[in-house]
Formats: sequence, structure tokens, C-alpha cells
Amino acid sequence: MRKILTFEGPIIQFFHKTGELIIATMLFLLFCIPIVTVGASITSFYYTVIKSVRRERGYVTAEFMRSLRRTLGRGSILTVGMLAWFGLLWLGKRQTNGHMALAYNTLIIVSICVSVYIFPVLSRFEMNLTGIVKLSFVMSIRYFYYTIPILIGTVLLVWFQYFYLPIPCIFILPGVWCYMVTFMMERALLGYMPAKEEVKEDSQSIETDAWYYD
Repeated sequence: MRKILTFEGPIIQFFHKTGELIIATMLFLLFCIPIVTVGASITSFYYTVIKSVRRERGYVTAEFMRSLRRTLGRGSILTVGMLAWFGLLWLGKRQTNGHMALAYNTLIIVSICVSVYIFPVLSRFEMNLTGIVKLSFVMSIRYFYYTIPILIGTVLLVWFQYFYLPIPCIFILPGVWCYMVTFMMERALLGYMPAKEEVKEDSQSIETDAWYYD
């Protein structure tokens, strides 16, 4: 019984991780407010949850801000680009019908699937924007069995939060869902990373201590 109530015990660890998820979620929501920083905020949110909460490396606030500073530029460009792209697809779909409407719908679905991976890829690799989009496209197809449940889960989460759940749940549910997503997303990301012993020699890898292999 005493071991259960120690800091390393399951009860204290549960509340500790829950608190970290709440802090990460609040930071995520805060830095989404300017809109243009949404991409960098999502990137930092994922990075913090996988590194600080799951892998227990570093402090939540420090890791979030570290990632935000590193990805703010590219994340903002990707955010603006994605908003413009989806806006153009939506306008094009409204002005067409028949086969062209089907083509636009297909592009919208493919683009949504690709967007699932863009910011986790940004959090892990040092690539130019074209490389990030290309890798995200390949991953969305190769790991479609992760893409579909992530999309469905995200839509259901937003739906339940908007229509049924109390407003305060917004400060914990995104963190819990992000935590769950990491179990699928990390399998996909590791498929494009070098072996553990080669990490320090890999110029594309952001980190050198290989915490993501733990």
C-alpha cells in the first residue's frame, strides 16, 4: 500500500501526468489564439507530450517553448499555406459540380489525411517545407491504418466537446487524445528514422540524445 502512494507509485504518477497534460493543453490553446501560430502550437504540443509526458524528459513548459521557438517560422508558413490551400479547394468545390466536384472532394480528403502528419513530422525532422509535405503525404498512405483512426478520433473529440461535454473538459481532452495519438504516430515516425546507433550521425534528426527510442 505504501508503494502505491509513493511518488513513483501509479496513483501519484497518474495525477502527475494528468497535471502535465493540462499544462501542455493550456499552452497549446493559448498559442493557437493568434491563428497564424496554430501550426507551431500543434507541433510543440505533440513534441511536449511525447517527450516530457511520455518519455519524462525535461519540463513541460520549457520543452513547449523550446519547440515553439524552433518551429515558429516554418509552422506559421505551413499554417498560412494550409489555410489558403483548403480555402481554394472549398471555393473551387462550391463553383463546380459533377466530376470536377468529385475531384475537389478527393483533394480535400487527401489533404486532410496529409495534414495529420505535417506537424508531428515538423516536430521531429529538420526538413524544408517541401520535404515535410512530401513525407507527410507518403506517411498518410503508408500508414493509412493510423491515419483513419486518428482522423475519426479527432472529429469525435471535437463533436463531443462542442455538443455534449462541459467547457472545462477542453483543458484536458486534447492532451489525453494527443497522448493516445503518440502511440500510433511514433510508430510511423520511427519508420523514417535511422537506427538508434546512427542517430548522432544523422543530419536530419533534431535531437542527439535519442530520447524517442526509449
